[in-house]
Amino acid sequence: MKIRYCMFALAAASLLMGACSKEHPFIPDNTSEGQVLKTALDVSASNENIQITRAASADYNLNDFNIAFVPDGNSTSLKSFKYGEMPDVVNLPAGKYTVTASYGEERVAEWENPYFSGVSEVFEVAPMEITSFIEPIECSLQNIKVTVEYNSELLAMMGSDAYVEVKVGDNSGLNFSKSERRAGYFRHTEETTLVATFHGEINGANVVETKSYKGVQKGCWYKLTFKYHGPNGSALGAAAGSVSVDASVDVDDVNGDVTIADDEPLDDNERPGSGDDPTPPTPPDTGNDPQFIAVSSGLIFDTPWNVSGDTPCKFKAVSTAEGGFTELTCDIVSNSLTPSSLFDLGLSSHLDLVSGIRPEDGASINDQLSSLGFPVNMGGKSEAVFDITGFMGLMAVQFPGERQEFHLHAKDANGVKDVVLILQF
Repeated sequence: MKIRYCMFALAAASLLMGACSKEHPFIPDNTSEGQVLKTALDVSASNENIQITRAASADYNLNDFNIAFVPDGNSTSLKSFKYGEMPDVVNLPAGKYTVTASYGEERVAEWENPYFSGVSEVFEVAPMEITSFIEPIECSLQNIKVTVEYNSELLAMMGSDAYVEVKVGDNSGLNFSKSERRAGYFRHTEETTLVATFHGEINGANVVETKSYKGVQKGCWYKLTFKYHGPNGSALGAAAGSVSVDASVDVDDVNGDVTIADDEPLDDNERPGSGDDPTPPTPPDTGNDPQFIAVSSGLIFDTPWNVSGDTPCKFKAVSTAEGGFTELTCDIVSNSLTPSSLFDLGLSSHLDLVSGIRPEDGASINDQLSSLGFPVNMGGKSEAVFDITGFMGLMAVQFPGERQEFHLHAKDANGVKDVVLILQF
């Protein structure tokens, strides 16, 4: 969902270069001023892991970015606009400037409120001259993204009023209910400890369990998964006082779009104040095998995901090996979408996303795969984007209440990765 608006206003530039009279609208009245074309700006925001759900579509809307022209060395903007309301030509006093671009608001804690910002390199506005190009501005996520999930066992046992309270340091936080799938965004400050406290009943036992994770960084997405633990680690029911929950965290660098850690949060069982160790934890060596990376909020592989027909379902496979993917397949396991029914639909229960060939009869099914949001012709490629939101909507209508599994397999010169996407409608 990366956006890149790179426009070259040749017609406007020709008008400007051809201007020879003060009566022409592009000629400034003040000879000490220069001009910057709106189309000189090339703004992008990272990256596919972020969805702006308040927008009319899932794409970023450049018109909603705040654009500010700041004299070099100053902290206060001289002129600022919403990009959608910015004039085609901006008159500025001659001098050196930077342009800052931002999206959203920086708040302590709020649902679905990503805050992006970026700044250009210094550029010069010369008297009676036109600035038609500024180095691209890359806006990065400035706050901390958090989502909370529960494994299927804990979901079945926990009370309806159970929730997880999430804070960063001692700042105010957000409560993630049992059904909450939105992402929370938290201001990044000097307090670098993320604290997540589970509150609720599990099989009649009142449980309050605090987990923490030190060294949180802005621009990262912390995906917390809470799991049930009975006595001595048993998954069976337990008497009051002997039930606990554990939590694991998967951390994505949103701005870099790579997984940087897969670790257990520190089990402090105490609510810390601010983090006393600003040094980020060293991520474990996960090797160079291909990876499947969730893009849609709430999606976790190998764990049942409760979804509705309009839940976004987007993820991707990434290979860092020379030569890219040698194998990329998806096997559909379903009570209703049987191999014979899928064949009748022009598909197969085994989808080969490298060759696009149906094993039953050797027919090409690339067109059918593309229409359902599967990537095709992935042999030798380094990234494959899956967007099966529409396919998921069809399954929700046709097979309500059913469980559908997609067994995903990727192989490259570095190794093999297998995961399962489990959809519970």
